[in-house]
Amino acid sequence: MFNKLSLIIVTILIVFVMLNSQMDAFSAKSNDIAVLENSFEKSGASYEYANINAWSKLNSKFTSISEMNMIVEKIIKSMGIDDKKVKVSKLDQDNFRQYDAEYDTGNKKISIVMQSVKNEVDNETYILIDEYLLKGNKDVIGENEKIIKAYSKLSLTPEIATCLVGAYKGLLNKGKISSILEEVMKDTNAVKVEGLNDENLVSISAHTNKIKEYIEMGSEKINLNVALRYSSFDDKTYIWIATPIIAIEY
Repeated sequence: MFNKLSLIIVTILIVFVMLNSQMDAFSAKSNDIAVLENSFEKSGASYEYANINAWSKLNSKFTSISEMNMIVEKIIKSMGIDDKKVKVSKLDQDNFRQYDAEYDTGNKKISIVMQSVKNEVDNETYILIDEYLLKGNKDVIGENEKIIKAYSKLSLTPEIATCLVGAYKGLLNKGKISSILEEVMKDTNAVKVEGLNDENLVSISAHTNKIKEYIEMGSEKINLNVALRYSSFDDKTYIWIATPIIAIEY
């Protein structure tokens, strides 16, 4: 779940998805997250964790490691993170640089990653913040606001995907899964845009007017993503409820 390579791959995928959508920066407001929280509570799932995944392009240059260090320090200070508990790793290559700061308090894990790429077409630097709220930590709205503030201090508006993850004991039958999805759609006044239904996974992308922000995929608006999958490893059926999309492995 916290594998760094997975984080980078997932974030890059989000970049491609959102850069190819017709939209301004997606940054869910407190009211939007409250819609997720209310729907999650009514789903009857036990809370497992939440994820906030945010990214923004910083500039169009090949940023030095020293500058990355200063920027990450600003983010750490803005988010109220204890810098003494931060583990830093750096990678400095001819065409790629990465600065990675990891913070773990047990009930909260935060990764702050800066990546800078140099190529023949263009140079680019991105800032990524990926946060997991664990062990009953449900302060999604508060942490979301901290992340937005940190980007704001750098005069940036991030793209943010927020996801709540819960679980039910055992393998749910198709009827129960359909019932849960129907309740989520009904509770959020959402309209299905597209979906996936196979033996192992059920997923729906939808749009609801209860959430103000949205992304456009072609001619369709999307701001709600719900998925359910059974895990034989721990005999649980997991549910993900996210806006605008699920930005973590599921």
